[in-house]
Amino acid sequence: MLAENSLNWQPKIFNPDHFLQVQGSFQIITGNSASQGMGVTNLPTGDIVDASAYGYSTGISSSRYAYRSNALTFRGHYTYLNKYILGVTFRRDGSTKFGEKYKYGNFPGISAKWIITDESFMQPTKKWLSTLSIRPSWGITGNQPSAEYLHFSRYSPYGSYIDMPATRPTTLRLADLRWEKSTSFNFGFDLGFLNDRFVFDLNLYNKHTEDLLFKDLQVPSSSGFSSVPVQNVGTMDNNGWELYFYTNRAIKAKDFTIDFNFNLSNYINTIGELRDDILANYNADYDYTNGTYLSRLQEGNSFGSIYGFKYKGVYQYNDYIPEVQENAPVARDENGYVFTDEEGNPLPMYFAYGRSNAYQFRGGDAIYEDINKDGNIDELDIVYLGNSNPKVNGGFGSTIRYKNFSLTAFFNFRYGNKIVNMARMNAENMYYLNNQSVSVNWRWRKDGDVTEMPRALYNYGYNWLGSDRYVEDGSFLRMKYLTFNYTIPKAKLDKLRLQQVSFYCTINNLWVLSKYTGVDPEVGYGSFGVSVDNSPTPRSKDATLGISVTF
Repeated sequence: MLAENSLNWQPKIFNPDHFLQVQGSFQIITGNSASQGMGVTNLPTGDIVDASAYGYSTGISSSRYAYRSNALTFRGHYTYLNKYILGVTFRRDGSTKFGEKYKYGNFPGISAKWIITDESFMQPTKKWLSTLSIRPSWGITGNQPSAEYLHFSRYSPYGSYIDMPATRPTTLRLADLRWEKSTSFNFGFDLGFLNDRFVFDLNLYNKHTEDLLFKDLQVPSSSGFSSVPVQNVGTMDNNGWELYFYTNRAIKAKDFTIDFNFNLSNYINTIGELRDDILANYNADYDYTNGTYLSRLQEGNSFGSIYGFKYKGVYQYNDYIPEVQENAPVARDENGYVFTDEEGNPLPMYFAYGRSNAYQFRGGDAIYEDINKDGNIDELDIVYLGNSNPKVNGGFGSTIRYKNFSLTAFFNFRYGNKIVNMARMNAENMYYLNNQSVSVNWRWRKDGDVTEMPRALYNYGYNWLGSDRYVEDGSFLRMKYLTFNYTIPKAKLDKLRLQQVSFYCTINNLWVLSKYTGVDPEVGYGSFGVSVDNSPTPRSKDATLGISVTF
């Protein structure tokens, strides 16, 4: 149930150069929920069944909860001479998801606009510069957890203790949970040329988030719990810019016009400070298995960063004779000299910690760069491989009109983002009995083979570790849609008493240009913000024919 009371005040100001509007509101939200459930198996049946009997019932449950929130909001808008504009907002939110200490959060904001082209000294430029304004703004917004009752110690029945019914705690009390707050600053520009025939809108922004809310954080089992539902853990910064441009009949003739628009944006997030226990929680030790990348949060890097080994090709030879066979699986130091034992024999390259139970690389195996040059491939050789966030993304389109015909096209694109092509990894690992890609026909088979495809090893070896071999450039340009439209001249419709009749055809996802080898480069973001392609169904190409009639 939502109840809101608002008060608007617009005073009568006798001076027409001033305009003031003030608004206040108070909002209350209340909610209640109750449920009961019982699961039963082996139904229907010809027998008379007791649903509560052992072997039939799969559980009886019930739940009930309530939540409350309120908000007090103030907004003020002032304009002077229609060219100096000031806006002020203040919002105070309260929620039952927090304890008494941090139940309420205050979120102010302020914005301004100066229309420079309305100044007298700008009048000589009006012929070509129709709009020039700046728009600075600053504000704080808040975010709250999704669950209720986090600040209570909750208990539930737990069988019996000796001969008495027992209860046990089921949650940790989070009385110090705080609002996640984001402080944003935006600086905008509006530019219009030739009576706003060409319009630019540019925004530069910075957002600093503190008291980040992270879910399901592990805690020591000695506490009696495996995880905490949510905690405030650190800070993050987001910086970027957005540019939008459109034309109103950029090219115009008697019966022919062309409109054009495009937008560009850049977004960079940087992890600031995180508690040491949070880093230890998320940054688990490397598991030394094929097909996995190291998941980690690292201060100073972006959310969405990819970490793994550097792939250097395939060892050509089995024998460890580096003087004769340069591409042999031997360990080398930072100067390229081969490690040797006490008898002067070359030492082979190993994978995993220690050498007692480590894997010894052979001819045909994948080469991974020994970053620290210790003669051993392990988690210390894992490095930053790129980021799934694009350097630039955006779109552009155009509408061409000739008499009663029109053609509209729109394209979208990303540039500079990385994708983990897990589908290719699964189709080239030659590790299981699954179907494989035709590319494995060029795998290493004998000494001296020069190839980028390692040998086939069934349930053995480490030829498909998480490395930059499967990290690909996800840049693409897609024709999002193409629409043809024809409108019958109105003069021909008067006898039929119709106002408008038009025919249209729209084609979606007509084509895409990309060097990405997967089925679709427009991959979403998964765990830790990393784009992982597990070969989902690609976007379909479809066409729609239609007719629109207005009476």
